[in-house]
Amino acid sequence: MLIPSFLIVFSITAYVLANTLKESLGIIPELSLNEITLKHYVNLISDRIFLEGFLFSIMVALISTTISIVAGTYLSYIFSRRKRGLAAFMYRYPILLSYIAAAVLIYNTFSDRGLIYHIALILEMDIGPLDIIYNSKGISVIILNIFKGIPFVAFLLYPIFIKTDSEYRETAKNLGCTDAMYVYKILLPLCRHSILTSFLVIFNYNLFSYEGYYFLGPSKPISIGILAYNSYINSDLLYRASSMAINFVMMTVSIILCIVFYKSLKQTKKGTSL
Repeated sequence: MLIPSFLIVFSITAYVLANTLKESLGIIPELSLNEITLKHYVNLISDRIFLEGFLFSIMVALISTTISIVAGTYLSYIFSRRKRGLAAFMYRYPILLSYIAAAVLIYNTFSDRGLIYHIALILEMDIGPLDIIYNSKGISVIILNIFKGIPFVAFLLYPIFIKTDSEYRETAKNLGCTDAMYVYKILLPLCRHSILTSFLVIFNYNLFSYEGYYFLGPSKPISIGILAYNSYINSDLLYRASSMAINFVMMTVSIILCIVFYKSLKQTKKGTSL
């Protein structure tokens, strides 16, 4: 029953990959470019702006994802123990916000004349310029990614923690297991596959996201997603091939992350069967 939908999705994805690879190799008949060339990839390797943007994007994505995983896992466990209360429901609402709406919220909160500034003004506190929005270290983008990432992780792990906790906690206590041992020796290992899944999904999105960097990110270093977009809309259409080369690099990284996820899934199933 899933084959028709799968074929549609697979066909679209395969066409996009093939077309991106073709144009990144310099084959764009509409621009009278018909010869295969690797110069666009060679130029990326030696392009300082691309390398700095790629490393910057990795740094921001890694910090954002790590904090989101740790905080989201902790909050999910706390909420699964309480099971009731307003906080156990309110944490899900950031998931409903689009990244653009969340970026506007972050801007209105942390800008130099934003919500925090006015609260400090009311309290007669001199906090000076916050220097968070458009910060060269990507602080505002990290805050945005964490704001969206923590609820996603917590929402994904919450039902797992509830089910696992109800099945294993009393047994572990009867066997002399402390709360700390129970969490680190039993609960987290049972959820490691879901935690890894959350990490790969969030990291992949944060690495190549566009909205956060566009509204909150610095102009230098520029993220790889913004660099690809700027190259694509350049008035000089010859930059189209360079843009496609950047896009294909991003696709390749995403495919590698999918392979890592698939390998980990197989190992998890193998360990479970043993």
